[in-house]
Amino acid sequence: MNTYLLTLGWWNFFGSILMLGFMNESFGRKVLNEWTKIFKAEYKLDHWSRLWLLWTIGLNIFFGLVNVMSVSWGHEGLKFFLVVSDVVAYSLFVVLTIWATAAGKMGSGVYSVFAIFAAWITWGIMCLF
Repeated sequence: MNTYLLTLGWWNFFGSILMLGFMNESFGRKVLNEWTKIFKAEYKLDHWSRLWLLWTIGLNIFFGLVNVMSVSWGHEGLKFFLVVSDVVAYSLFVVLTIWATAAGKMGSGVYSVFAIFAAWITWGIMCLF
């Protein structure tokens, strides 16, 4: 469980640092439209999408560090709760990604996202048993 929490926590923390680059539209287009082809629509930022992006980055950093720090706190109940919360969150991400794919908003690169989410969900469930 500790390895899962540390790995997922650092994954989210460093992923948030990468997401800071998405504040630059040309970088976001390169990553999301050209290199990974996750989105079909051109990556554009307006005031609301910048706010959403900053909110997401902040929450990702916070929850990533909570996962990392929980290992040193030593409360098994809290760690169990965090793993359950991570599995639920990634399951919701899968549902949202399926919805966006069905709506025609996602590109061919979205299948890599399903693989990543499935790995986190599977590993998390394995930690719970």
